[in-house]
Amino acid sequence: QPNVNMAVPPTYILGPGDQVMIDIYGASQQTLIHTISPEGTLTIPSYGPVYLSGLSVAAAKKKLKSTVGSRYQSSNLQVSVANTRTIQVNIMGEVRVPGTYRLSAFANVFYALYRAGGTSSLGTLRNIKVYRDEEVVAVIDLYDYILNGRMTGNVNLQDNDIIQVGVYDRLVGITGSVRRPMFYEMREGESLASLIEYAGDFTG
Repeated sequence: QPNVNMAVPPTYILGPGDQVMIDIYGASQQTLIHTISPEGTLTIPSYGPVYLSGLSVAAAKKKLKSTVGSRYQSSNLQVSVANTRTIQVNIMGEVRVPGTYRLSAFANVFYALYRAGGTSSLGTLRNIKVYRDEEVVAVIDLYDYILNGRMTGNVNLQDNDIIQVGVYDRLVGITGSVRRPMFYEMREGESLASLIEYAGDFTG
């Protein structure tokens, strides 16, 4: 579950639906709270629209200081995100409930897969792809997370990302004197040694 109570990092990319708070303090005291429009602009009363969509919080602060801030020369200006938008993500392929989901802007791939019910009985755990603007931006191997605790590829999602879960390549069963006898999904190039490692090595 994304932590919606966390402070929005300076690298967070703003977009339509984000609610931006501008605190002005010093000689002038004022708080402005406005939502970025579908056109990507923030309309400041008595000033006009300022285009912020696609900028990081840090870049938006710099831009607002150079535009709106010019009217408050003897005051300081602080920019933060009051409420984050939701994004639309498409989860396709071998998941239990494929479809289009509205998620928090802080959502990552693992949470999106959870919302889709996880992979189906045919779905791969080892080659889950994230597409953005028709390019692969991340490849997730859940075994790396389950066995090694590494969250490689678990990127934060953006609007209109596509998560594609294909069919598994091969399953191999191992029985006998190993700690976790069961079937494991194996990738091309992996050996018997890899399988024994997944199975927790030999018993005594």
